Amino acid sequence: MEIIPPPIVPNADPSVRFGQVTLTEEAALFRHAMNREMMAFFRSLPPSTHTDAVVFCMQHFRTPFFPAFDYFRNYPSPAWSVIHWIERHDGGRLRQAPEEGGLARTAHAMALFLHPLDDHLNDGQLPATHLHLLLRSQAWLRMHAALERLAIHVPEGAALVRGFIDAYYASIGSPPAIPTLDGYSTHFRNQMATGLIVPVLMAKTAAGDAFAAAIETAYGAFGIAWRLLDDLQDMAADMASGSHSAIYFCLPAALQEQWDRPSRRDDRACYDVILTAVKNGGIVETIAVKIRTELMQAASAMEAVQMTGLAEELRCLARPFTEAPYRI
Repeated sequence: MEIIPPPIVPNADPSVRFGQVTLTEEAALFRHAMNREMMAFFRSLPPSTHTDAVVFCMQHFRTPFFPAFDYFRNYPSPAWSVIHWIERHDGGRLRQAPEEGGLARTAHAMALFLHPLDDHLNDGQLPATHLHLLLRSQAWLRMHAALERLAIHVPEGAALVRGFIDAYYASIGSPPAIPTLDGYSTHFRNQMATGLIVPVLMAKTAAGDAFAAAIETAYGAFGIAWRLLDDLQDMAADMASGSHSAIYFCLPAALQEQWDRPSRRDDRACYDVILTAVKNGGIVETIAVKIRTELMQAASAMEAVQMTGLAEELRCLARPFTEAPYRI
C-alpha cells in the first residue's frame, strides 16, 4: 500500500488540510495510468513545446518529476480514483473494452487538468500566453473527442455530455443565485460539471441510473469539500484579488463591502479586521463543519452502493475535521 500525503498549498496553515489516504496497490497503479495520460497529452503538443509544457506543470502546479512524473499526486485521491472504484464495482464485473477504459482515463485526466487551468487563466494568475492557450485548447480537444466516443456506449450519453458542459459554462460566468455558503456550494457543483461527466457515464454503464445518481451525488459532495478547503487555505490571495470565496459569503455585509473595495485590499489594517472576524466569528469552524458534512455524506452514499473502497478514502480525508474541527 502507498500512503499519499494530503495536498497542501504553499504558505497554507498546515492544520487546514485533508487527512492521509492509504492507497491500495491497484489504486496506486491506476494513478500511474492517469499520469501516463498526461504524458500522452504532452506528446500530442507540437514537439517544440514539450519541454515547456512539462516545466510549466512542475513550476505552476508543483508536479513532482523525480523519481517519476506524478501530476495526480497533488490531487485528493477520490478526484481520480473514482474511475478505478467504478471499474471494480460489484467485484469488478464491469467488463469494459480496453478502448473504453482508455477513453475514460483520457477524458477524466483532461477534465481534472482543465479545471485549475481554466480557473487560473480566468482570474489572472496565469497570463494568456501562447503556451497556456495551447495547453487549454489541446486539453479541451482531447477531452471532448474522448467523451464523444465514450458517450456512444451510453443511452442518451451525448445529451448527458452536452448538459454537463452547458452547466459548466453557465456557472463559471455567473455568481451564485443565493449568496450564502450553501448557495455558493451548490453553485460550485455546476462549476465542476466537466469532472462529473466520466464518472456518471461509467456508472450508468456499470449499474444503471440509480448507481449513476449516487456517484454524481458523492463526487459532487467531495468536490464541494475540496473547494471549501481551498478557500480556507487561500483566504489572503482571494481577498487580494477580490474573489468571492466561501469565506466571503460567511462575512457580514459590512465586511463584504471592505473585501470588495480594490483600494482597501492592500490595507493591512483592513485585512486584519477581516481576519479577526473570520477567527472570532466562528467562520473557520462553520466551513470546517461543512467540509466534514459533505465528505461524510459522500462516504455514506458510496457505502450504500457497495463502493467501500471509495467510501474509505472519503472518510480518511474527513478525519482531521471529524476528530477536532475546532482546532482547524
